[in-house]
Amino acid sequence: MEALDCYQKKDLACAKNKIDEVVIYPDTKDEPAAWTLRAYVYFQLFKNQEVNNRYSKYRQESIKSLEKSESLSPDPDVKEQNKKLLKIIAETFYNQIKVFLYDSLNYNACLELYNNYKNIYKTYDPNVDFKNKDIEFHLSVGGQFVSTMKQILDSSKDVDESKFKKYNEIAKISFNKVLELDPNNVSALEGLAITYYNQGAHIIKTMSFDIPFEEIYQMQDKSVQYFKQALPYMQKAYELKPDDPNIVEGLAGIYWALNENEKHKEYMKKLEKLKKEEK
Repeated sequence: MEALDCYQKKDLACAKNKIDEVVIYPDTKDEPAAWTLRAYVYFQLFKNQEVNNRYSKYRQESIKSLEKSESLSPDPDVKEQNKKLLKIIAETFYNQIKVFLYDSLNYNACLELYNNYKNIYKTYDPNVDFKNKDIEFHLSVGGQFVSTMKQILDSSKDVDESKFKKYNEIAKISFNKVLELDPNNVSALEGLAITYYNQGAHIIKTMSFDIPFEEIYQMQDKSVQYFKQALPYMQKAYELKPDDPNIVEGLAGIYWALNENEKHKEYMKKLEKLKKEEK
């Protein structure tokens, strides 16, 4: 088959033209192997030209070609090729999440890509359990947004309030989804504590001397509410992982923010002890 020769020679333009002719020719349009080859050709075009495009037409054509091949009752060898490519295509959706999460913080794009990954992967393996992958995904999203919020807080630039609020909500949603699946997930507990703490710290940072006293008291009360919301999550994380310096330091910071000086000192001593043991 000319299309296969072109594909093996990595002449994808030729392979595309030839295989598109094959799948509309009356004598070969119902050949499962032809549609499978078309899927591989279009997938290579995706990899070469649209690897970061979440709406890639080449990838969609590859998926459609595999679906067509499967509908034509392929033999076991072709069926195995279809299954192999489906798994690879599913993973490309997951890999694209990194681009839209770390480069542009596009939460909706990440969700869309993750759902596409799961839908395609279920075609490859209908009995797959996504629990661990769900946890991995939501932890990654929550962690990235928390990290970004910290950068915003540490920056001397003015904070975009709507963006800061949005990032906090996304972090909370993500960590809570993890805790629905694994109530004792230390990373999610710590992440939620940090998220609430950051909200309280942000209020304190935005206070200025020219604000009326009444408004200052209201802001202080609001910040204390956030610190109190942070506390039980960090406490539970500590119960599960008492030797983690970051968690101990986090608890000390929350108690400091709540003006509980004795508790602050207690956890600072524990932190010093842990640091000495690490040396």
